Amino acid sequence: MKRAAIYIRVSTQEQAQEGYSVGEQKERLIAYCKAQAWVIANIYVDGGYSGANLNRPGIQKLMKETDNFDVVPVYKLDRLSRSILLKKYFCLTKWTLYTT
Repeated sequence: MKRAAIYIRVSTQEQAQEGYSVGEQKERLIAYCKAQAWVIANIYVDGGYSGANLNRPGIQKLMKETDNFDVVPVYKLDRLSRSILLKKYFCLTKWTLYTT
């Protein structure tokens, strides 16, 4: 059975304009994990942080705990990072990324 590390990020402006609230992302990602029969190893949240860099406590913790999970479901790929270079970094890791 795969272990999932759910990652959630919102910036204040996006949350207000696009409706990607922490609660909405969490609800959808938990449902997605259940549908895939994945065990949720942890949920990492960065509220109010830009996706332009990795200076976020949640993503830093996720990166340090890579042995604890197999997959990283995210609401949308831009929730993980706004940078194409950072997205490529994550794609080269041992995890598999999933978007809902």
